[in-house]
Amino acid sequence: MVEKIEKKEVAYPEQGEIVVATVKKITTYGAFCSLDEYSGKDAFVHVSEVSSGWVRNVRDHVKEGQKIVAQILRLDIEKRQIDLSLKRVGEGERKRKLEQFNLDNRAEKLLERVAIKLGKKPTAVSEVIPIIKEEYGDLYTVFEDASAGTLPSEKIPKQWAAAITEVAKVEIKQKVATLRASLKLKSFASDGIEQVKKVLSQLTALSKDKNSVSVHYLGAPNYFIEFTAPDFKTSEKMLTKAKEIAEKVSTEGLECQVERIKESS
Repeated sequence: MVEKIEKKEVAYPEQGEIVVATVKKITTYGAFCSLDEYSGKDAFVHVSEVSSGWVRNVRDHVKEGQKIVAQILRLDIEKRQIDLSLKRVGEGERKRKLEQFNLDNRAEKLLERVAIKLGKKPTAVSEVIPIIKEEYGDLYTVFEDASAGTLPSEKIPKQWAAAITEVAKVEIKQKVATLRASLKLKSFASDGIEQVKKVLSQLTALSKDKNSVSVHYLGAPNYFIEFTAPDFKTSEKMLTKAKEIAEKVSTEGLECQVERIKESS
């Protein structure tokens, strides 16, 4: 009796999807690539899709072995033909895709370390990858959250969740977003020193949980403020609140001004 072998459906990217590919061979009419996220899948970038301008030589734009970010332009699964476009991907999309691709690669390596920690083979990560992707949308976020003290989703098996947390605490550094501002603060009132201390106390009171505000004295009436948070959106909110405090106390007889310091590029 011959055992019937089921043919598994091979995963393909979707039309319009942004993918990461590695250039394998360059010709005068385009570049042949392998899709990094779809094992065993090759694709082709025609010279007309390499750049929005006239392309004299494809090698002026891409090199063999280079990782590129491209859009799935045409997809014919029956013919196993995939056409890519480089020129239809914006610079912002390219940077975001490469960043996420690198984070996912790192997360896979961390998961393999988790598997070994549990006494399993690295290939055992296939047990949890689908669950993590369904819960978080990507692989890296679960490690970021665990590093910040958030317990992994209850849908992840307990032994995996515990080991993920242990590895995350060691390997993932907390992201910090810092904004800086100048502070001019003075009062000519008889109790001016107390008024200044009160304003400084209001500013430092904006520190909460993982957010911190530190005020540094530079010499009357100038100060330097740092707003630190896990992301720039939160830092911006703290800066806005500091400006609101400055506006309010300015109506009460103090001279108070908060101005963001632009970082040099």
